[in-house]
Amino acid sequence: MKIGEIAERTGLSKDTIRYYEKKELLQPEIHNKQRSYNEEDIIKMETIVKLKQNGFSLLEIKMLFDWSQNMDKDKTLTKEEIEKTLLLKKMFQNKYNEMLKKEEQIKQIKQVLLRTDRKLEWLLDSNRKML
Repeated sequence: MKIGEIAERTGLSKDTIRYYEKKELLQPEIHNKQRSYNEEDIIKMETIVKLKQNGFSLLEIKMLFDWSQNMDKDKTLTKEEIEKTLLLKKMFQNKYNEMLKKEEQIKQIKQVLLRTDRKLEWLLDSNRKML
């Protein structure tokens, strides 16, 4: 797929897609200066959008992508790699805790909206009888 097709399918602008490439979040195949995208690229773009909507920076997303691509459970890590992995773990634990807080806030907002809807329905019902 060309960049115009992928932009249409994902709802992202061509400039945004190029920016993600510049940040090395996407690596499309390039043939004769034409970018070629596949279904995996679409999944990556959708993942980027979802993560961004939930408070992840592009740097954090890049770190997550890099980590998941380079993960090898049988690899013996250097001291530096262990330290970096511990930092990543802490960062993602913090993100997870933020998501839990947001989830709780959303539950509370849903309850407020539900109570409001019930009150509005009650008000409308009592006024319908007057018509």
